[in-house]
Amino acid sequence: MFLAQLALAGLACADVETIPMEGPEKAAESPETEDDGKEKEEEDRFRLLPIPIFITEPAIGEGLGLALALFHPVKSGKSDETRFATLESMVDSAAPRKAPPVVTGVAGAYTNSESWFGGVGHSNNWRNDSIRYTGLLAAAKINSSIYVFGLPVDFSMEASFIYQDMKFRVADSNFMLGFAASYLDADNTFGFGLPDEQDEGRFSADFQNVGVALKAAYETRDNTMNPRTGQLVDLSIWRYDEAIGGDYNYWSGTLKALSFHSFTEKFTLGLRLDVSAVDGRVPFFAVPFVKLRGVPALRYQNKIAGAAEVEARYLLRPKWEVSAFGGLGYTSDDFPIYENPDSIYNFGFGARYNIFQAHNVWVGVDIARGPEDWNYYIQVGHPW
Repeated sequence: MFLAQLALAGLACADVETIPMEGPEKAAESPETEDDGKEKEEEDRFRLLPIPIFITEPAIGEGLGLALALFHPVKSGKSDETRFATLESMVDSAAPRKAPPVVTGVAGAYTNSESWFGGVGHSNNWRNDSIRYTGLLAAAKINSSIYVFGLPVDFSMEASFIYQDMKFRVADSNFMLGFAASYLDADNTFGFGLPDEQDEGRFSADFQNVGVALKAAYETRDNTMNPRTGQLVDLSIWRYDEAIGGDYNYWSGTLKALSFHSFTEKFTLGLRLDVSAVDGRVPFFAVPFVKLRGVPALRYQNKIAGAAEVEARYLLRPKWEVSAFGGLGYTSDDFPIYENPDSIYNFGFGARYNIFQAHNVWVGVDIARGPEDWNYYIQVGHPW
């Protein structure tokens, strides 16, 4: 069934083309030259990719949706005119990065828990990938559960959301600095089981949450869709405050570190560290939780939460890849209403297919086991 779904997605984005007859000069070209020319032609035009959305997140149930992603012509990455001032710059020039794809998209989905979402977004970059932008406008209804003293408490949230993110490259280095802003307007209803002391308004019924952030990143990944070499270190410090229109006052910080290593042409090892922390009067949905495949979202929460994961990937054929992964999660015990086990873990395996070679778009499935159950995930791009 999964292979059939991949085939349908591939047909949806494929172009039907006729190949004109050419003269002797064309016939004399090597297959490599023809392939390079075709790939270059694909990179230089707009491509519309319908992407089926298969939701299998245990926190919100199973569902279906559709995203229409308009890929803009491929942009170059950093300038080829690298100055060989140091040994580091010479090494860096040997692996020029690709700029992230420029994508405009619209998406919507619905699940069997009667959760839904719809939104539009755009990501872009300018001046040889010296400036990066991401923007999102969305609305959603989420029916899910949080765990209070180890027991599930149902909640329903209807929300509208705006997110803006801009980063600037520091000179011609691999460092980027920037800022972000977010606005959330939400209405909540809760099931039974909340503590009598409403934990300083953490479980408010109606609220607005407005935040601004400073962001810093170091990135040497060869691409952002399915990296094989390079690193990403991303730090975000958020401040949510009543002074800028919100109903909460708190700090939130996230550190993500990824490292990819290609030991052969076919074997890639990926390493991940992800840590989040909060301080202040924090709404329930903003309390950090363990993010691992096989572990439902919002299942293990506390003031500090993090995960470490390792993934081994093997390229069976140019467009087919398999993987195996495993990791460990961690939470602090600062908030006593969240009871978590001493051992939080995951392991699993997956498969990928390069459905859209010009923009290096990989689609696949992961099957993962957490402390409680097996789950599966349909992935577009790398899950990290």
